[in-house]
Amino acid sequence: MSIFKNKKIKNTIIGAGIIIFIVIIFGIGIYRAQWQSNIAYVAARIIPYPAILVDWEFIPLHIYINDLQTLNKYWNFQRDNTNILLGIPNQNEIRERLINKLITEKIIHIWARKNRIQVSDEELYLEWERLKTKPGGEEEITQFLDDAYGWSDKKFIDRVLHPFLLQQKVKAALLQERGETDETIKEDALEIYVLAIEQGADFSELAKQYSYDAISGPKGGDLGYFGRGTLEPQLESAIFDMEIGQISKPIKSSFGYHIVKLEDLLYSDTGVATKARASHILIRGFDFNEWIEKQKQELAIYRLVI
Repeated sequence: MSIFKNKKIKNTIIGAGIIIFIVIIFGIGIYRAQWQSNIAYVAARIIPYPAILVDWEFIPLHIYINDLQTLNKYWNFQRDNTNILLGIPNQNEIRERLINKLITEKIIHIWARKNRIQVSDEELYLEWERLKTKPGGEEEITQFLDDAYGWSDKKFIDRVLHPFLLQQKVKAALLQERGETDETIKEDALEIYVLAIEQGADFSELAKQYSYDAISGPKGGDLGYFGRGTLEPQLESAIFDMEIGQISKPIKSSFGYHIVKLEDLLYSDTGVATKARASHILIRGFDFNEWIEKQKQELAIYRLVI
């Protein structure tokens, strides 16, 4: 009996040693050699390798690998899209954007959990239904997700829609915590809009005085020329629908409210406006991006992927 017992212990030790050896080999390959193949993804699904640590909570490596593969597929899909005017980012840019996105999502998730903020299934359902009512409908959205990302509707809801709604709820909670609401910010923007449309008003001077945009504000709000696909969709759509010289009512974006003056439009040979030059006055209260950057400085964050 003792012989069998010793043999069993020996086999257990050998088996454990083999598992540890495999874990180490895959760890070296993933972290040092940057393996990002399907085999590495499967291994990361089985072995809980971390990709990034945020406040000592880890972002799983398999999420990082899968998202990176998805982004590579998306940008390969966009290579044939002639409307992409800013060029295709290189591999390093894609990785850095993804890492920053994952860190931001984890920071939001941690704060939301501590403050008992959640996104309900009903909220997800209603937002998904709203998206499906847009031109093209569910069939076109599903086809695009499959072609561009290789995603199902459920994957999009889990990886994009849920984090987006959670971020919106955290933003709203932080605004309320600071005594600011969307309505008060909009009222401030409307007051500036009234000043901007007064006869003889100098839009450039108003931008220098009131705009929260640290880059364009000192230049009179000048954004220069930009093509389609540069700004957030609701802001871009409003600008390209304006007449040259027109000043818009406050337009909402993730940054705040924009009062925009359209300076010029450039057209393609087919008569389609492809570029615009505009100036804007940005009115905002609490800056969510500044809050995120502050959290990054205060929390312990460790990148384990290059």
